[in-house]
Amino acid sequence: MSDAFLAHAALWVATIVWGGSFVAARVVLHPQAAGDVVLSPVILAATRFSLASLFFVMPLTRAILGRRLGRRHLIKLAALGQTAFSVYFWLQYVGVQKTNAGISSILVVGLTPVTTAVVAQIVGGEALGTARLGALALGFAGVLVITVQTRGLAVSLDPGFFFGSLCLIANAIGWGLNSTLAKQWMRDEALSPTLMTGGPMAFGAFGLILISLTSPAANRWSDVMRLDSTRWLALLYIVLACSVGGYLLYNFALTKVSASQAAFYSYFEPVVAVSLGVSLLGERLSWPMVAGALMIGCAALMIGRAPRIIGPGAPESSGPAW
Repeated sequence: MSDAFLAHAALWVATIVWGGSFVAARVVLHPQAAGDVVLSPVILAATRFSLASLFFVMPLTRAILGRRLGRRHLIKLAALGQTAFSVYFWLQYVGVQKTNAGISSILVVGLTPVTTAVVAQIVGGEALGTARLGALALGFAGVLVITVQTRGLAVSLDPGFFFGSLCLIANAIGWGLNSTLAKQWMRDEALSPTLMTGGPMAFGAFGLILISLTSPAANRWSDVMRLDSTRWLALLYIVLACSVGGYLLYNFALTKVSASQAAFYSYFEPVVAVSLGVSLLGERLSWPMVAGALMIGCAALMIGRAPRIIGPGAPESSGPAW
């Protein structure tokens, strides 16, 4: 199997499990009946990445003892951990809280591939062709159609809404910066996807724990142990599939494809989320949802047939990228 095939297979799996995280998080965050114990968003994020970090303790320890991770590496991983996890999720939660579901979906999911492409071009030297720009626009339109159909689109002139929107835009830019830097550091510092996943995640989990302690009344750690079996299963899915598996596969893919190409897959997350919502939660499927999914699929074909460009005016190949 070619490296490109493995990379795109990894991205598909990551996209599917991350799409399922919307359903799992809904179970953990929202009560279904009076008296149900649920988690706050910050506690969910801190618990998620704290538990996931445990799976990387051994490889990180071996790398430090074997001098494959020095002080410079740890400083870089710590910095990336705060931007990729602590600050990233803080911005996302503030944005979601102050805006609404429709706007947050568009600004987080819809903008991520666009901002990643821009950041990768500025920071990572990845050039974009006309076909890729057209595919990004079509994919964004598909996300917009699905979001408007499933969550509505309401815009407010309230200052809090404006601030929340800025947080979500910064959140999307942050993902692009984190993806670009992770790709560069794995290449330049010879860091494996395992170390690039576990290091920032562990430092990010510590940052999220500190954030949770700033508001103990809203973020109750005791609620974690009071979850019922269904919510524990959903939490374990988020920890094992979404955090350990999803991030590891995404970073592996970054060693084989460009950051902008990897980020494009986030357009499929609402498609997966809608499919799971229909099949597992009994939500209704409409023609606009189908149309939006087809638009994203066509955008994916356009990306797949576009030349992979790794530098200004330097196509890597003229054949299909997928």
